[in-house]
Amino acid sequence: MSSEAPSARELTRRLVALAAPTSGAPDSVALAAYAACERTYQELARSVGAAGAKALLTRAIAQTSPQYPFLRAIRIDRQAEPGLDGVPDAVRTFGAPAVARGLEAALETLLELLGRLIGDDMVARLVEQSAPIRTKDHEDVT
Repeated sequence: MSSEAPSARELTRRLVALAAPTSGAPDSVALAAYAACERTYQELARSVGAAGAKALLTRAIAQTSPQYPFLRAIRIDRQAEPGLDGVPDAVRTFGAPAVARGLEAALETLLELLGRLIGDDMVARLVEQSAPIRTKDHEDVT
């Protein structure tokens, strides 16, 4: 059994794959990335609090936005339920593939930042608790 935790990139890929809709809509790749970000952000808010989740997401977007400038237009929802806002406009303006790449990069950065704070093993555990994922070492039982 391997003791190495999955990388932030691998966790991001798995989260996006789990969120992928079954429809073949042209914007499904962006919707999957958005759903993965949304779910991760909500779960993170439950684990570290709304302020902590907002701080981590804000930092992740700030670090990722030089490569994906449209991320600056994505706002953190200030309503009772945490979330991301501005994604549909970005898809209309920049296209689904570009938005998906940007959101995936932001999610990966978020998981990397969290890994620096609590460790990669704990990040993998938090992700698995919120969305059980298959790893090389075990298979989910359904």
